[in-house]
Amino acid sequence: MYKQLIMPLIATQAIASYCLMYTDDAINVPQISRTQNAQIAHDQAKEKNWVHENQDYPKNVWFVMFWSIDNGDYQGQGHVALAYVDDGNNLQIHDSEVHRGAREAYTNLDDFYGWFGSVGTRMTYLGWSEGVDNVKIIDEIKTENEVKEAKTDKAKEKYEMWKVYAFPFFVYQDQSLNRNIFYRID
Repeated sequence: MYKQLIMPLIATQAIASYCLMYTDDAINVPQISRTQNAQIAHDQAKEKNWVHENQDYPKNVWFVMFWSIDNGDYQGQGHVALAYVDDGNNLQIHDSEVHRGAREAYTNLDDFYGWFGSVGTRMTYLGWSEGVDNVKIIDEIKTENEVKEAKTDKAKEKYEMWKVYAFPFFVYQDQSLNRNIFYRID
C-alpha cells in the first residue's frame, strides 16, 4: 500500500510532445531538477529504485508511468504520464495528449498503444514509478514488522559506521582507567 506525498494537479494544461513538461508541471518539479526528456527521467528514477517493471499498480494514489519510444522522430526520447487506479481496478492515464485536449484519458494500455500506434509510433512499457525528476510523489506504507526490521537495520548501521581502531585508556592519578573515550578514524 502507498500514500500520496504530492497530489498532482492533473488538470494542468499541456502542449503536444511535451509529456515530461506536463508531468513536471503537474507535480511542481523545481526547474533545477527537470531533465531533458522522459527517457532520462526514467533512467534517473530507476537509479533511485523508484521504477517497478510490472503492472501491479498501487491503488488510490497517483503515480508515474514510463515508456520507451522505439521508432520515428522521437525515438530514444521516452514518454511519461501520470496514472491512477481505483479499488475497482479502473485505470486512468493522463499525459500531454490528454491535457492538450486531443483525447480523453486512456483507460488501459491497449487504448494507449492504439492512440500512439495510429500515427505509427511503437512504444514499450518500462514500468510505473514512485516519482520523476527527483520528486517522489508516493511512498510505500510499511507494515509493523517492516518498520521494526528497518529500525533494527538502522541501529546496526549506526554501530557499523563507527570503526574503532584504538581504545586509548587514560589513567587517573588514583590509577583507575577512563574507558569512555573513543576515537573514530576514517
